[in-house]
Amino acid sequence: MERVKTGIPGFDDLIEGGIPKGFNVLITGTPGTGKTIFALQYLYSGAMKGENGLLVTLDSKRQELIEQAQCFGWDLESLHKQDKLSILEVPMDKVEMDLFSMIEDEVQRIDAKRLVFDNLMNFAINIDQFKVPVSFIIGNPEVASVMGNEKMYYTGKSEKRITYLLINELSRLNTTNIMITSAPEGEEAQLTSDQVSEFAADGVIVMYNQLVGARHAKTMTILKMRKTNNSPYIHDVELGKDGVIIRPAQAVYE
Repeated sequence: MERVKTGIPGFDDLIEGGIPKGFNVLITGTPGTGKTIFALQYLYSGAMKGENGLLVTLDSKRQELIEQAQCFGWDLESLHKQDKLSILEVPMDKVEMDLFSMIEDEVQRIDAKRLVFDNLMNFAINIDQFKVPVSFIIGNPEVASVMGNEKMYYTGKSEKRITYLLINELSRLNTTNIMITSAPEGEEAQLTSDQVSEFAADGVIVMYNQLVGARHAKTMTILKMRKTNNSPYIHDVELGKDGVIIRPAQAVYE
């Protein structure tokens, strides 16, 4: 199986060498756990190896992300100018946006191999702004013959349904994707606000901000990674000048 190395020190060893190519991997957790930095590091590492990347953001401004990356020595602005790492800032004051077509066009324009979607919670909250193609209708020969291959869009209001459709559409891009979402604070049993993305995703990474004594400690675990043996342990997450580092489980529990 072909795998994509994330470039996160200590992480790829936990999933047999990297994320299976073409997978949708969900990163969830409460605010401040390092989800966005993990995803930026994934894109930056790929771009430096010749694997162009696309960051789709509904959560942050392009300049904010560029400045955040500079704290770790990552020159996203230079990569953006070279079309090695594109930042697609989705306007939140528009309606009837075909967001997936916007993403697909940008993936093709820069020949992206990696994609980050930030984030699914904001997408679901603002579903009135977007229209998502229903690909199973487009791909059905019998329906296509009636519709004349006209693109069909989901017009309902179900956050779960539209989130599922978006994840399904992202899987058609032939990119290896990281999708960011948020876990409701104080609800231990609930991984995500939409309660569907963890089932639709090929892999699920949960990041925590735990109180240990008098300090907050960042940790993570891999709940699932299809077609892959993954570490069952909770690992310490270090956030230093070079970005995210995942510590081995034995170093955490010895």
